[in-house]
Amino acid sequence: MKLNPTKCTFAVPSGECLGYIVTERGIEANPRQINTFLSMSSPRTLREVQRLNGRIAALNRFIDRSTDKCLPFYRLLRKGGKNFLWDANCEEAFSQLKAYLSEPPVLAKPELGEPLFLYVAVSDSAVSGVLLREERGEQRPIFYVSKSFTGAGSRYPMMEKLALAVVTSARKLRPYFQSHTIIILTTQPLRTVLHSPSQSGRLAKWSVDLSEYDIEFRTRTCAKAQVLADFLIELPLASSARENVEAPWTLYVDGASSRSGAGIGVRLTSPTGEVIEQSFRLAFSASNNEAEYESFLAGLRLAVGIGVRKLRAFCDSQLVTNQFLGEYETKDGRMEAYLSAARELVTKFEDFEITKIPRSENSAADALAAFASTSDPTMTRIIPVEVIEFPSIRLESSNVVTWAMKKQLAAEEAALKQAPELFATGVTNFRHAYSNGYTSVSGRARRKSNSGITKLAGSRPSCYLAFHLEQCEH
Repeated sequence: MKLNPTKCTFAVPSGECLGYIVTERGIEANPRQINTFLSMSSPRTLREVQRLNGRIAALNRFIDRSTDKCLPFYRLLRKGGKNFLWDANCEEAFSQLKAYLSEPPVLAKPELGEPLFLYVAVSDSAVSGVLLREERGEQRPIFYVSKSFTGAGSRYPMMEKLALAVVTSARKLRPYFQSHTIIILTTQPLRTVLHSPSQSGRLAKWSVDLSEYDIEFRTRTCAKAQVLADFLIELPLASSARENVEAPWTLYVDGASSRSGAGIGVRLTSPTGEVIEQSFRLAFSASNNEAEYESFLAGLRLAVGIGVRKLRAFCDSQLVTNQFLGEYETKDGRMEAYLSAARELVTKFEDFEITKIPRSENSAADALAAFASTSDPTMTRIIPVEVIEFPSIRLESSNVVTWAMKKQLAAEEAALKQAPELFATGVTNFRHAYSNGYTSVSGRARRKSNSGITKLAGSRPSCYLAFHLEQCEH
């Protein structure tokens, strides 16, 4: 196979490739596409709006938060040809998009094998992400992605929306995720949410989808480029969580110790309803009180790592709660050390409160602790919890005769054959019991055959007893 020299370009400072301009600085948008878009006038028909969206789609890679910027156009298309109206919101979005594309960003070219960074963000209508590389201490964007919510996606909890942003980025940037280590920079506990053993449904499926990539999670620091700062300002992470920042988080902890080992369970709930559950197996021998303290400390560390400022803790251990509140004295050196560590962590919260609750109200954390104490410490696994709405078999209750019913029927028939004279003398008493719903038997009949008569009168249906009464009369 030979190259065609007329179709090859060598030793040039820049050139066009796949519709983009590739230069020494990086990848730039095609000037012809930019000029075509900037020269467009405001659409007057639905077809012109479709043409506008097509030109925007060709430049999506260079537009941060493209779905949010183009949301008025999408809503106009959903209406179809009925009542077409280019209103002030559409005109404002069109003007802002022209201003943005008048100075489009220059995208970087990733080097083979280098780690890449991913920022994810959420708005009320879409999830977005930006993939970037770090060059000489500066973060430069490689690709912008965005996707609008469809169906029930807009009603997902905030943590699931952030996880959806990561999954969307992985699907749209699959070649980059397969060739590089991806470092996700976020202030939210995404790793804990995606790798929690108690997650099920969407989160479990997304966790499996992401397991094929080399992904790391790190705490987000300050952005090192103005274009990224604009991206993060326009799409703040967990905006709804900020609105509820004054509301306290709730923490449930529990520890369990047995012959098979010791485990702890932690359940942390945000003011908006997101739940983070963790289960740990202790690799050292611990008493039940020590396991309770370990669960309390693990929950406090999780809350501190997330950045919780107000926390309400609930524990079913009377010793841990009362020692922390100062009502019990710590006479053991190990308990004193645990108490000091807990009080040191509590100083990192603006507001903290601990409450003793009954064991019945701490069932979720108790289940996590029991699972950890009996599990194999060398095995890491994800157990999705699904729902079976209907039974696996279908039976008509009126036609069902179980084995136990057949056995009882045979025993009563055998009793009838062995003592027919007892039934003959008690016919009158049975008829009286039948008229009263088989609730009473005369003393004489009970004395003669207490086991057989009483059991028969109280356990068999009326049609069956009437049949045997007729036999006794004959």
